Amino acid sequence: MLSEILSEMKKNLKKGVSIGDLKASALFALGQQLDAIFYYLGHELGNIINVKPTEDESQITEQLKHIIAEYNIGDVEITKSTEEIIELKLRNHSSIRDLINKGIKSESSFCSFEAGMLAGIVEKMSDFHCFAQELNCSLQSGDDFCEFMIVFQKE
Repeated sequence: MLSEILSEMKKNLKKGVSIGDLKASALFALGQQLDAIFYYLGHELGNIINVKPTEDESQITEQLKHIIAEYNIGDVEITKSTEEIIELKLRNHSSIRDLINKGIKSESSFCSFEAGMLAGIVEKMSDFHCFAQELNCSLQSGDDFCEFMIVFQKE
């Protein structure tokens, strides 16, 4: 089944057609293993995005908003920011953009790529190891946003 999905992805990419639905199929086919791979890939991408290191918490959230806009990651709303965590809502991001309002549901978090990317970006800015987790996925809840928490591992 996975080889068929990958073959279809290749055809669609060549034609310039969206592969969001196929990504969903691949994730459902492979389960949590693919989730970890997507998180890792997102984290590595986040680490190569140009950011300015800073220790000022308010500069981290402002720069994060700027990076998310600059790289068209989605529409962001920071809902909480402390020395230990940043919580945010992300709308219209790449993993769900093509899947919203199509009746597709997920039993688990779907946006591990974005979680990894957010962790990688903030990690590079703060010089602290970070972990990000999707708290609420629009494919589970039906909301028009996904919620993420980024945790600073300072010790």
